Amino acid sequence: MPAKLVAARIKKYEELDGGQGREVFFRPHRYRAADLVPLHATVSVKLGEGLRECALQDISQNGVAIDWPGELPVEPGTAVSELVIRFDDHVAYRGEARVGSVREQAGVTVLGLQLVDLLLDMDELLHLRSIKLWSHDDNPGAVTHPQKAVWRVQGHERFKMLVSELGLYLKDAEEQLAELERTLPWHVVHSDQPSPARTALIERLKGTFVAEVVRASEEIDAAVRSAPPAHTKALTAFSHRQVHHFFMQSPSMHRATVKPFGYPGDYEVMRFLYERNFEGATLFAKAVSLSFDQTRAAQAVRFRKDLVKRQLRGLIESRRGIDKPLRFLSVAAGPAQELVELLTELPELTQPLEIVLFDQDKGALAYAYRRLKPIVNARFPQQVQVLYLHESIKRLLRDADIFTGFGRFDAIYSAGLADYLQATTAVILGRNLVGRLAPGGVALLANMAPENPSRWYMEQHLDWHLIHRPRGELLEIGKRAAPEARCQILEEESGVNPFVEIAVD
Repeated sequence: MPAKLVAARIKKYEELDGGQGREVFFRPHRYRAADLVPLHATVSVKLGEGLRECALQDISQNGVAIDWPGELPVEPGTAVSELVIRFDDHVAYRGEARVGSVREQAGVTVLGLQLVDLLLDMDELLHLRSIKLWSHDDNPGAVTHPQKAVWRVQGHERFKMLVSELGLYLKDAEEQLAELERTLPWHVVHSDQPSPARTALIERLKGTFVAEVVRASEEIDAAVRSAPPAHTKALTAFSHRQVHHFFMQSPSMHRATVKPFGYPGDYEVMRFLYERNFEGATLFAKAVSLSFDQTRAAQAVRFRKDLVKRQLRGLIESRRGIDKPLRFLSVAAGPAQELVELLTELPELTQPLEIVLFDQDKGALAYAYRRLKPIVNARFPQQVQVLYLHESIKRLLRDADIFTGFGRFDAIYSAGLADYLQATTAVILGRNLVGRLAPGGVALLANMAPENPSRWYMEQHLDWHLIHRPRGELLEIGKRAAPEARCQILEEESGVNPFVEIAVD
């Protein structure tokens, strides 16, 4: 902590405050019985021949107030031959006392008893209270008993071993990369400008640290697949204790976890996967980001973008020389990376191109607009028209006519939305989109497959849950959406994010 901040908290003696008003005359502080919970108080009072158990009202260093049976009158000054005050198993006082006061309170007679033999050690009681609070059954953080550990679950030894080994590996790597960072110039680690040293650093990390983290994450994913749902909470807690704080140093993984827009996979997360794969405050954080970027799910995002780009380019080339505008619709468009690359790479356009981008996130559309407009203006100002449609996913799924006013399209695609939709809803989406196809048009719907080996870290650390579907189920969604259409599965290079292509005549 900076010395300046420490000094700001320390007062000189002549600045110290004392009591004011009635507090100038010191009196021992009184604690109500409720203030000492979960300690349970019992007070035994012996007057004459009888011994009575009484409820504690409050207590201080030199006395107690107790409930007293109203049918047994007592006068101030009466001697109590024995007073025993217990808190659970601890005897706080055993000795004589004297009745100091008798009062009525809410229909109850309250005796104030003054201690005779010694003063109570209230600090000891407060310490006992703190320990009891910490270990109390209602305290979820207490681990004084094995069953209190939320990460404890029987079995799954391979999963636990692999996660623990990854945690140790990440800890060692953090220390070693910190040492390396201290030897390198700032621009090599943190500048976005390419240099031979920076390129060599990234390639070296990919071949060592990144490869090991990706391998370990896939092994952990395979090990946790057989765990029953009832064990998921405990295994997630175990995993968090071992590696979560390492993962959260990566800006991309941190954003995917906190979901500032309220939903997973927002356009900023996609930007990390497309453009910013080496981000972080330290070299270690950057290496973790690079590892996330090289996992199969992250690769699938880029490969499915390439598949869409190839399909659109093939359609453009097949319609070469036709004056009629070619029309595309992107649903849940995000940053529209496929169009940014396509319009940058196309050598020419021989026909007009009309594009509609639909997204529920205004920020995603603003970002796509900021990137696409300069490209269109510079390369195809008379040939390409882009329309940005800001509407809700809720309306998209409920309103079959949401795109009616925009005419028909030659290609409609959605690369990530079906991952979050139940089968019936995905069929409705497919049906609505196919209904807006022009003759000869195609619709493309992507969905992550169950063999995605990135599910462990996505689900247990990023709280990012997809509906994974086998290819047969994805194909069935296409056939139910358009029974008369031709449906087939298209594969991207990662092998875990296929599309169903729905083609109409």
